[in-house]
Amino acid sequence: MGKPLVVVPGLVRKDAIAYLSEHVEVRQWTEKTPMPRETLKEWLREADGLWSINNVSVDADLVADAPKLKVIAQASVGYDNVKVDDLTAKGIPYGNTPHVLTETVAELAFTLVATARRRILENMEFVTSGQWAQRPSNIKGRDLSRTTLGIIGMGNIGLSISRRARAFGMTVIYHNRHPRKDDHLYMIEYRDMDSLLQDSDVVLVVTPLTEETYHMMNREAFKKMKKDALFVNVGRGKIVDTDALVDALNEGDIDYAALDVTDPEPLPPDHPLLKTGKVLVVPHIGSFTDRTRKDMAFLTADNIINGVQQKPLKTCVNEEINYKE
Repeated sequence: MGKPLVVVPGLVRKDAIAYLSEHVEVRQWTEKTPMPRETLKEWLREADGLWSINNVSVDADLVADAPKLKVIAQASVGYDNVKVDDLTAKGIPYGNTPHVLTETVAELAFTLVATARRRILENMEFVTSGQWAQRPSNIKGRDLSRTTLGIIGMGNIGLSISRRARAFGMTVIYHNRHPRKDDHLYMIEYRDMDSLLQDSDVVLVVTPLTEETYHMMNREAFKKMKKDALFVNVGRGKIVDTDALVDALNEGDIDYAALDVTDPEPLPPDHPLLKTGKVLVVPHIGSFTDRTRKDMAFLTADNIINGVQQKPLKTCVNEEINYKE
């Protein structure tokens, strides 16, 4: 009896593929162009597992003709490209990689806050362009201490960001669908959305993308913020109405933005957002460190190895159909 077949529709870490290959047969799309969906569906007809990537839409249509498929896993926390209910209906457990990247994303999020708030990049450019002595007096940073950070989405990453913020002397308020019961332990305070937007000097989004959070940050939201506020997004690009953000920056509704995620993504170099001169954008690097990406990849491999053997996934989103020991 041969090894289970696992399809990998794109490029992932070679060391993780080598580890996976010790346990299963791997069929990988190694072209730099995206794998055609019809080709992927054809490969899945004989597959026992799928290592999904974020440019693949995983839904009932994709797995309709994959009778042997026992598991799908992806190296990410978010899974807005995956219709988990469709997989649950087919009895296919889906694994993601929570917790692995919590500290790494929090580090990047607070780095964006501090870098943008103190206008580090602009001031660095005065040095590299030979304008140290001629730098404009209006390019001043803003303090972090004795200011308020409003976090939208107080999960594990939000809590990790809040620890860093308090170390810098910031007050932390937050908004969730429901207040946490352990606010006193973390010295954070729940606010409704309007109150958070109105009272925060820095508004930071770290919530997942859902139907409820799509374009949550729209024109009305930006107009409720302080005019000298910083807006930071490390959640998902589509949580923000990009046109509304451009208008808010150009019209002075807010002072500045720092983004790890955008809509569209990647952001074209001639995009109006970049032309505002009031934004810091990095290319979705929240979890982009070698250690964290390795940990995410190996957890994904373990989820797949367990799944094809019909053993419990280490981290399963639709836990109700996870395999039992």
